[in-house]
Amino acid sequence: MEKWKAAGCVAAAVTAGVVGLAFPGKAAPSAKPTPTIGFVDLSTVTDQIKQTPNWKVMVTKFEDAKSKYRDEIENLTKVRYLSAAERTELDNLRGKGKANDQEKAKIDLLLKKSDQMDQEYQTLGQTEKLTDEQKTRLAELKKMREDGINGLQQETDKRAESLRQLEAQVLDEMQGKVIKTVGEIAQRKDLALVLDRQAVLYGGQDLTQDVLQKLK
Repeated sequence: MEKWKAAGCVAAAVTAGVVGLAFPGKAAPSAKPTPTIGFVDLSTVTDQIKQTPNWKVMVTKFEDAKSKYRDEIENLTKVRYLSAAERTELDNLRGKGKANDQEKAKIDLLLKKSDQMDQEYQTLGQTEKLTDEQKTRLAELKKMREDGINGLQQETDKRAESLRQLEAQVLDEMQGKVIKTVGEIAQRKDLALVLDRQAVLYGGQDLTQDVLQKLK
């Protein structure tokens, strides 16, 4: 009888030990932890921002500047080979408002001069035997063309850079607004990290609607 009692105690001890082990997949259920990482669908947020009045104002400002620069380059192309004095004369004639016939003829002459110089340059360039006078004129035209083209390129680059800066300003303003909004929501929800939706494969707390609501 004593042996059976001893065997029973051993069995009980073994059973207790086995029950106390943590088998894989058999852990006791616990409360689901609150995510400390959030994510935002930036594509959706960007689309929403583009519908706001403030964004449309900025886009209109950018498009107006682009149109203005395009017109300026078009006008500069027409007078690409004119001297500074000739350009001043043209500006003064145009600034008078209603021009008389003589002034209109002068404006037309100045606007056509660059194209005529190109034609003259090509004609001389195709001439086999040039006189000394023609050689001098060809060299003169070549220098005028080089200076004119370089000047036009500089003006084009200057306006292109202004457009790039304006575009960057618009995008930075939008990005800054989104980041500020996301940061405020993350702090309110006590989140340690917020990612773009595209970087998330699983889990996390979706903050997209919270951001959209605050950006309206």
